[in-house]
Amino acid sequence: MFYDDCMSLNVQQIIAEADRCVACGLCLPHCPTYHKTGSEADSPRGRIQLMSAVARNILPANERYQQHINGCLSCRNCETSCPNGVKYGGLIDSARAGIAKPANLTHKLTNILVQKPALMRFAGKVLKLAQQLGLLKVISVLMPALKKPIALLPQLPHQQNWLNLYRTNQSKKGDVSLFLGCISNTFDTETLRASVFVLNRLGYDVHIPREQACCGGLARQQGNAKLAKDYIAKNNTAFSKANPVITVASGCGAGLQDYADLPIQDISAFLMQCDWQDISLKPLADEIVLHEPCTLRNVQKSHSAVMALLKKIPSAHVQNLSGNAQCCGGAGAYMLTQPEMAETLLADKLAAIDKTKATLLATSNIGCALHIAAGLRTQNKSIELVHPVTIIAKQMGYTGFID
Repeated sequence: MFYDDCMSLNVQQIIAEADRCVACGLCLPHCPTYHKTGSEADSPRGRIQLMSAVARNILPANERYQQHINGCLSCRNCETSCPNGVKYGGLIDSARAGIAKPANLTHKLTNILVQKPALMRFAGKVLKLAQQLGLLKVISVLMPALKKPIALLPQLPHQQNWLNLYRTNQSKKGDVSLFLGCISNTFDTETLRASVFVLNRLGYDVHIPREQACCGGLARQQGNAKLAKDYIAKNNTAFSKANPVITVASGCGAGLQDYADLPIQDISAFLMQCDWQDISLKPLADEIVLHEPCTLRNVQKSHSAVMALLKKIPSAHVQNLSGNAQCCGGAGAYMLTQPEMAETLLADKLAAIDKTKATLLATSNIGCALHIAAGLRTQNKSIELVHPVTIIAKQMGYTGFID
């Protein structure tokens, strides 16, 4: 499997995959960074040519090369238009592993936290307290480097002490496992609780393995191939292949789908396979606009399931957000490492949202949610940003708590 090999930096296989690109240019209109800069080096085929030249020792992996590689969003939109099926996602991951630098203080701290779920939960509680006391604003002033990360924080939820198993009290239909993720588990606990509620109501026992780890996405973005592979190995051991492994964050789902040997499914796609015959949803008169994360659209290919799921709600008016094919600029840690491009892309997304009359904005990825919500706050917009499964759960009677 190419993705397994590319994490091991098999140079000859990287060259062979790069050579499959025929430089036809069909990817160009689909690349957000090329659209913004007009630079061939910021296009998929341009980056592939650079990777190939570096792998062959024709070009050095200098600072300029690194800028073009790190400027990629990994949105994978190019893959949807490639006639040769070039695995661009694996190529860009391998390129980043080849130029990885020693982790800075922020990366070191993040890597420590995501490796220890208990520490992550504790950090979430500390952040919530600091938020309630107004200390985060003070920290932003005293430590300007933390201003952007702090600005991304939502109103932090209560942290959940998860049980290993949440049994359904309905006629049992089967078993599933829930992938918590590190960022979702800390900043989007509400979506995870809502997911357990909905899955239980539909007749599924929900298993939550304690040994599960981060999906490895942040480590891959840092070029830390070893750490990313360690996470994948832990998840392969933690989860049973006998049960569907449900993800609520498409960024995590895409990474696990690429690298883990597990039956990964986005929650909306899984829910659309379930029996809804005895389930009633309360009507909802709100206008819902649907944002499609790149990883959900281009890798998990489950975006249509989200629309179908939300349309189950009586009276709800659901529409796709204009420009869904273009990345919002969140892209994992990209919004922090490449803020200029991230803000440029965000501006397009906010302009599209502004043209709607929606009161609810639904998205299936925590990174996109944090990025877009921060932008909406700067514009004092009152539109509520929420995961699709949370909307469904509330129409089922979910009140915010699970036993």
